[in-house]
Amino acid sequence: MSSIPNRCKHLYNRLLAFQRSLFVGLNFFFVLLCIYVWNDRRVILLQNYNLLRLLESTNNYHHNADLLNVSTTTFNSTPTLERKDNVKVKFLPPTIIPPTSWVKYSKQWHGLRLPVITCRPQGRLGNLMGEYATMYSLKRHYNVTVVMNKEFKKKIKHIFLNTSLPDIPASAGHLKFTDWTPVKNIGSRVNYAPIELAAAGLLGAKNFIMTESSFEIQMFNQFKEEVRKEFTFAPTYTTKANGFLSKIMENRSSELPDPVFVGFHIRRTDYEGFFKRRYGGRLPETAYYTRALSHYRTKFPDAAVFIVASDDLKYARSELDQYHDVFFSPGFSPGEDMALLASCNHSIITVGSYGFWSAYLAGGEVVYADVTSKIEYRFSRKIYEKSGLDNFIPLPID
Repeated sequence: MSSIPNRCKHLYNRLLAFQRSLFVGLNFFFVLLCIYVWNDRRVILLQNYNLLRLLESTNNYHHNADLLNVSTTTFNSTPTLERKDNVKVKFLPPTIIPPTSWVKYSKQWHGLRLPVITCRPQGRLGNLMGEYATMYSLKRHYNVTVVMNKEFKKKIKHIFLNTSLPDIPASAGHLKFTDWTPVKNIGSRVNYAPIELAAAGLLGAKNFIMTESSFEIQMFNQFKEEVRKEFTFAPTYTTKANGFLSKIMENRSSELPDPVFVGFHIRRTDYEGFFKRRYGGRLPETAYYTRALSHYRTKFPDAAVFIVASDDLKYARSELDQYHDVFFSPGFSPGEDMALLASCNHSIITVGSYGFWSAYLAGGEVVYADVTSKIEYRFSRKIYEKSGLDNFIPLPID
């Protein structure tokens, strides 16, 4: 009977020996992994301040544990704007990585210098345009290689003929999502800072793909006229838009001054529930519409002509059909409606990316809804002002 405890003791000792060996082996593997990661990402640790502090210094970004060990340079100063109500607004810097911290590689991928950045298309037309503009500005700011995948190109190329970002090389063949290193946003839906690390070469000579919808206004607004040129509508779209506006002018009394067209986009349908659920906010309604119309009627007496497009034309008509100076889009396709709104002199927008782009491309004065939300919202006064959109004018929604 005494042999049983001895056997148990022997088994126990063997288990302990195995555990020690496993522990030593895992530690050895971990050391090798650390050496590999250090060699691959040695350029990440640069100077005295970590990226977290840098992002905090913009007064817009949030804590994220994944970035605690990433270091770079901080800003010496951030320009400020003083509003009419004496509130000082600190601008978001267009980029977060200074040129002195960039790393360039000689390594290439199918003739393109690494790193290479692309984007997985997310959302509808307005979101796609934001993603494209972000990629374009990454290329311009960081001189990094940026390419469009076939899916992305298919969704926008027939609308905008001047897009200059190149396609993924045909020699690369059929690429799967797993062939790319994914890069996500952090902390907030308006913070896509990690892609700038990739663009600056701080994450290695790799292929990167943005996996969530990027919309870095403060970045692409630095190249406003270039971006607007990138989004030049195909002739079929502008012809239809000009034809619609010409008919309004033909039927206009000669006793009235030349019309000043104001594009007016109203976002409704699924966005009402989405905005409430995601951001804890509510959409602008009648009070805002009336205030926005009055703004331009006062500014351009007898000349303001409003061109309304919406994803819910029935609702838009119920709100605005009683006004003689309001005209409604027949309900063109999204691209055709945007071309119509962008052909106007000035703009009124409510919420969302589609309205933003219709106004941004029009290029005149933009009246927007000063909405409030519990979570930071991309198309809000805070972001517009911090991004330096000085032609955007907020109006209360109540």
